[in-house]
Amino acid sequence: MNYDYAKIAKEVIQAVGGSENIRSAAHCVTRLRLIVADRSLADDEKVGEIDAVKGTFFTAGQYQIIFGTGHVNRVYEQITQLGIAETTASEAKEAKMDGKNKVQKAIRTFGDVFVPVIPALVATGLFLGLKGALLNNNFLALFGMTNANIPQTFQVLVDVLSGTTFAFLPAIVCWSTFRVFGGSPVLGLILGLMLVNGALPNAYSVADPSSGVTPLMLFGFIPIVGYQGSILPAFVAGVIGSKLEKKLRKTVPAVFDFMITPFLVLFVMLILSLLVIGPLLHALENVLLVIVEYALELPLGIGGLVVGFFWSIITLTGVHHIFNMLEISLLASTGFNPFNAILCMCGFSSAGVCLAISIKARKKEIRAIGPSATVSALLGIGEPALFGVILRYGMKPFLLSCSINGIAGMIAMLLGMKGTGNGITTIPGLLLYIYSPSQLIMYVLLAIATFAVAFGLCWFFAVPPEAMEADVPKGSKQAAPASAPAPIPFPDVLGAVAQGVYVPMEEIPDPTFSQGILGVCCGINPETGKVYSPMDGKISQLADTLHAIGIEAEGVELLIHVGIDTVEMKGNGFKSHVKEGQTVKKGDLLLTMDLEKIKAAGHPATIMVAVTNSDDLASVKAIASGQLKPGDQLMCLEA
Repeated sequence: MNYDYAKIAKEVIQAVGGSENIRSAAHCVTRLRLIVADRSLADDEKVGEIDAVKGTFFTAGQYQIIFGTGHVNRVYEQITQLGIAETTASEAKEAKMDGKNKVQKAIRTFGDVFVPVIPALVATGLFLGLKGALLNNNFLALFGMTNANIPQTFQVLVDVLSGTTFAFLPAIVCWSTFRVFGGSPVLGLILGLMLVNGALPNAYSVADPSSGVTPLMLFGFIPIVGYQGSILPAFVAGVIGSKLEKKLRKTVPAVFDFMITPFLVLFVMLILSLLVIGPLLHALENVLLVIVEYALELPLGIGGLVVGFFWSIITLTGVHHIFNMLEISLLASTGFNPFNAILCMCGFSSAGVCLAISIKARKKEIRAIGPSATVSALLGIGEPALFGVILRYGMKPFLLSCSINGIAGMIAMLLGMKGTGNGITTIPGLLLYIYSPSQLIMYVLLAIATFAVAFGLCWFFAVPPEAMEADVPKGSKQAAPASAPAPIPFPDVLGAVAQGVYVPMEEIPDPTFSQGILGVCCGINPETGKVYSPMDGKISQLADTLHAIGIEAEGVELLIHVGIDTVEMKGNGFKSHVKEGQTVKKGDLLLTMDLEKIKAAGHPATIMVAVTNSDDLASVKAIASGQLKPGDQLMCLEA
């Protein structure tokens, strides 16, 4: 059907509130994406009545109109000719923050910094869990052994596996913070490495009174220590450093920028971090230590309530390692550590909240991160759950977790629970309570109760609405009546376009595809970065951003769309091996993609294969399941 795209463009502008309501426009292979000043001015029903429009929805700060392949680019051209500006990457990023208050924006940004760090933290959690379980003296005593019987070489290898991430965590955090705030990530990495340089007193050693290591004192009153294991100081340094770099880039003459800007950023930020940020947080550590010591002496379990409630908040600051000193002091004076019981219950609470959100959420990124973050929390490393899931989309799950932490901490104090060591919590922490059957039973029962209550309350009351978002198209209209089936032979079976796991249409994390708006489709979660042709045909369309390809054969029109919202990557991480108009055979390599870049950009990598002229065919059925190899049967077509 022929359309008057100039007329369509004018009608679109009018229906969404006029040109003054449109800040900018962009498009992917199927959708026109408009950043609008006022969402309420866009009339969904009026837009839905425009020729070629198949549906609309609003997400990520963009009003998206579904036109389909072959139409959207033509409408976009007419839109821009009418004076609508093209959306820039920064505008798209800002649009995602529209409608959020300052706290929500801060939480979202904090989460963006930590998402790339989570895999390393999860792996470290597994290593620490195994180390705490297998090398614990209580466990080794069951076999008549002690740590002295473990070969030193083996212990060193275990220490490297379990200690590296936290030893260099400030470097990772600085790198990611510079990346998110628009600085040069390599400068963030170098700054972070400076903060954990071996020439500085190690933060963990300073926190251990038996080590004999003390801070360097500048002018007799400013303590200087390394940042090992710290989060907030490195984050603050990264924010200030990236903003300083961007300011210098604008002011330093271009001929000197290459030399002067990196020098000044590293010099200024190292001095600021060691002489101001670090000492301020060191003072905060000492104040917190005094407060917690006092709280633990309060009657009726009030100390456990206070410490438990605030523990996750303390963890956010990254100064929680100072409490090693308190635990060591308790063990030295009494032989027991009641503080550990509180921390263990906090871990079970975080795990329960994290798992509830992970299972119930409809966002792909949470469902991908959540289970592994839950396992990590159950092994004693709570940062992936805290930063990647619980705090990612709002404060409600976090405050719920803090409340359960406080109640569980109070119960632990009232029951007189206390471990025989420190450094391990949650499931590995069981080993600190096997010295007494009553202690072990109380630990197990309270842990199960804490986890179950956290899971249940979060499931029913605290899963963030944003995590449950499902972009439901509005203003949908019926497609044009089906034309007569083409009498010319066409492919009976489409092959799998990639190696990976089959995804049914209704489970695709994009409503344009999951609701069949572009035709019957299915997906594949790829395990490699290669995309192959599912049939013999001709390349009818190749997106400028290389994330989508149209293929036509006799009577069949296909769209292969790689990833969700990957149009925002502007082709970064994609490489085309074909061009428009080229004839391809089934199994020919069409695209290669960098899965790590797609993941780092925060996009699901699901590959969608849609038969866009499904209405012209008698039958279109997905016949695949489970694990697929390129060329395996994917969809069955009938004329």
